[in-house]
Amino acid sequence: MRKAASPLFSVALLATIVGAVFVVMLVIDPGTLTLHWTDKDFANYWMAARLALEGRALDVFGPHESYLAHLRVFFGADYPWRAWSYPPHYLLLMLPLGLFAYKMALVLFLVVTFLLLCGALHLAALQLKGWQLLLLLPVALTNAYVVQNGFLLGALLIAGLALRDSRPVLAGICFGLLTVKPQLGVLLPLLLLLERQWRTIASAVVTAVALFLLSVALFGIEAWAGFFHYVTHYQVHVMKELTGLFLHMMPTVFGAIRSLDFGATTAFAVHLPFAVLALVLFGYSLLRLDQPVARAASTVFATAMVMPYLASYDLVALVASAVLWMDRRPSSLALRFTLFILACVPLVMPLLSLLGWPVAPVVILATWLGLLGRDGALPRLTRRPSPATM
Repeated sequence: MRKAASPLFSVALLATIVGAVFVVMLVIDPGTLTLHWTDKDFANYWMAARLALEGRALDVFGPHESYLAHLRVFFGADYPWRAWSYPPHYLLLMLPLGLFAYKMALVLFLVVTFLLLCGALHLAALQLKGWQLLLLLPVALTNAYVVQNGFLLGALLIAGLALRDSRPVLAGICFGLLTVKPQLGVLLPLLLLLERQWRTIASAVVTAVALFLLSVALFGIEAWAGFFHYVTHYQVHVMKELTGLFLHMMPTVFGAIRSLDFGATTAFAVHLPFAVLALVLFGYSLLRLDQPVARAASTVFATAMVMPYLASYDLVALVASAVLWMDRRPSSLALRFTLFILACVPLVMPLLSLLGWPVAPVVILATWLGLLGRDGALPRLTRRPSPATM
């Protein structure tokens, strides 16, 4: 029998959503569309939706200069650099935003996606404790401030992982929708194959194909051609050449090295061995972890170590998975402290990185290793002496 949700759960979620929206409203100008409002990643979502509703979706997937010109026509000639970085089927999810004025669309986006995250957390754990909710607050505030899609994509990943045993078709739909940002689910196929989640896999494939076909029907195959010809090439350029605050918001080994003013070639060279070792450890741990929650969380941790390009607002599912995994067995004080540091990473990482201390990947790895070690899922580096040799 399903237990009723704790009153603390509802109160804490309400307080968090009000706090998240309040932080955004506190730092923005309540008057005209100043940069406090518009210098957000959300501006891409809203502008792309408006262009699509006006029948100009191909302008989103064309040369970057043309797309940036649209932003500057609406937001002003001094509007800073922004770039569209998503495939055409992400635009399907953003289309409703174009029906509202910019400010209203921004607030609605935050509120609706946060409620989706709350629903996903409720699926994953009916009774989250107060300390667990508090640990989710830093990443929630981070995403609210930059007005990114961390709530939405985190909700899809958390819900899909939580439902893969009980509601495999619905879980597959969540994973299929997650292909709008595929780097977040790059290791999911390995988890699903190991667990023989055939219905989830089939549902995810059908969902992804359906989204592709629908995007082609609405925007034309030219949108996908433009995505691969212009958008992906420009994103590679961003990773390799551009500098700025976004480098200090990347909790990966690659991002850490780039933030120290090393070039992309050096950063990839350092990142690659860590990624390979993380992939090996991930495969080993999947065979030894006996709880579905632990296998799911380990998948999210491994993804953060393997992928070179993630941002602080992408850590919603990671922090939530760590919190849920921690609660499954008794943990040492040191491990609980490590989890607290991990929860603070999305807020403090940019400042520490700017000071020359890009410690986010170290904290992520330490927390992952601590949880794996607690659950007996780390390989033994030494053999116990046999009685004959004692």
